[in-house]
Amino acid sequence: MKFCTSCGSELREGVKFCPSCGKPIQAESQPQSPVNQPVTPPPPPVYQAPQPAYEEPVYGTTKHTNLIQRVINIIIKPKEEWRVIASEKPDTTKLLVGYALILAAIPAIASFIKFGVIGVTYWGYTSRSIAGGIQYGLVQLLSALIGVYILAWIIDLLAPSFDSKKDFGRSLQLAVYSTTPQWLAGILLILGTSMSILVLLIGLYAIYLLAVGMPVLKETPKEKVVGYVVVTIIAMIVLTFVVALIIGAIVGLFFGAKMMGM
Repeated sequence: MKFCTSCGSELREGVKFCPSCGKPIQAESQPQSPVNQPVTPPPPPVYQAPQPAYEEPVYGTTKHTNLIQRVINIIIKPKEEWRVIASEKPDTTKLLVGYALILAAIPAIASFIKFGVIGVTYWGYTSRSIAGGIQYGLVQLLSALIGVYILAWIIDLLAPSFDSKKDFGRSLQLAVYSTTPQWLAGILLILGTSMSILVLLIGLYAIYLLAVGMPVLKETPKEKVVGYVVVTIIAMIVLTFVVALIIGAIVGLFFGAKMMGM
């Protein structure tokens, strides 16, 4: 039942004017049904890229660890850094080119400066030669790179004998990063052969790094770490001496031929 809002008279259904006062009757607004209401589309889904299972190595290290950080960490806090290295995927090219080559260049450049620029003094006479400096530098660089690869090969070859995991990628990581102190100490070669003993003593820290890293990367039982390290070092000394002689002879013959040609 509806009534006129002006005079209060009763209104019949469907009338447009009040029969008493003539006031127009306004139609009551009907609520819109859900069907007639505008539909707001849902926001598009936000795409999230899947997270990688591991951090891709960059120059032998993870994206969050650059070369300088790796050098500092492996020297100052090796136990923690070996665990970080164990979480990385080994990459032979990046380990050798992006890490070993850069650090091995330190003693190579130092040798070049010493023998090619500063010179070596014998009995009051100073001998220097750019060709000789390049020769010493190349021998130093090639010996370092070939030597670290041989060290990795020895570590991996001996792994089963010491109940360790045979994995050349892990062996190369162990060899490359544990050799860091020797390469850094190579800067002292610029002061001459008198620093060779100090370089050797600093290089002994590399043996400690090797021993700390073996249980982490090679899963070596703690009671077999010492034997594993000792046998590895002995084999490495013998092979490195032979390789250095071969490289020195080849480079010497090359430069000798060049000098004869001049």
